[in-house]
Amino acid sequence: MKAQFHLPLATYPDASSFSLLQNAVAVCHHQKADLTASIPLVRMEPVQPRLPSFIDLEKKRAEAERFSNDNGSVLGQTLRDYAKKAEVEVEIQPFDTSEPFVAQTLAELSRAYDLSILEASELMRPLIESVLFESGRPLLLFPSDNFCGRIDAVAVAWDGGATVARALTGARLLLEQASRVVLISVTDDKQIDERSRDHLVAALGKAGLAVDVTAVQANGDSPASVIQAAALERKADLLVAGAFGHSRLREFVLGGVTRSLLTRLEIPALLCH
Repeated sequence: MKAQFHLPLATYPDASSFSLLQNAVAVCHHQKADLTASIPLVRMEPVQPRLPSFIDLEKKRAEAERFSNDNGSVLGQTLRDYAKKAEVEVEIQPFDTSEPFVAQTLAELSRAYDLSILEASELMRPLIESVLFESGRPLLLFPSDNFCGRIDAVAVAWDGGATVARALTGARLLLEQASRVVLISVTDDKQIDERSRDHLVAALGKAGLAVDVTAVQANGDSPASVIQAAALERKADLLVAGAFGHSRLREFVLGGVTRSLLTRLEIPALLCH
């Protein structure tokens, strides 16, 4: 069965970057996956001011919608050009949606695909959180730098918990073409279940992967930065990590590692909630 990857794009108030398009095409090329891009054409709700205003609200509303449509057209055509050059099958799916529901709709659309692809940034954080926590599917998150290589070595932020176990299941498509796995545990952040880790090492070895176990200490630094540094030092192409968070009054309360990965990412990461 051919893998189906999803690219949720933003068109307003900020547009997704061209580097995200390049990364999405590159990973689909190396994973031999098809790509579907969802492009929101944002519709602004009319506003009736309570007091007289010198601002032409209707004009502003039309400009915002035109801005979204123009961004959608540019992103769609650029993605087609990148995909054609890489010989990747791509489908562009524009859709109309009201401005407050863009992230929610993109998360719902993401449920139909094997994984979604986004780029880590503070500006895109509401969209990232929505897709990560509401789609029920894995999220492949890229740093802003271009990524062009195949995924051969995979680092796993292993703490023995259920979330990283689910993330490993979500990463199975990417692990199928890998040859090496590095399990990284931060030993002064929380207690590591070594027996559970040994079972995972044995299972991955039976699956044909070379496995290395690495224990690091944060020593007061951010566990996310320590894990990423260890992954990069060991030449990993991808980091697999569980994502912690829950909704309270429609706001996400994130775990420390998750919060850092969403905005200060140094290596492509597959996250799963």
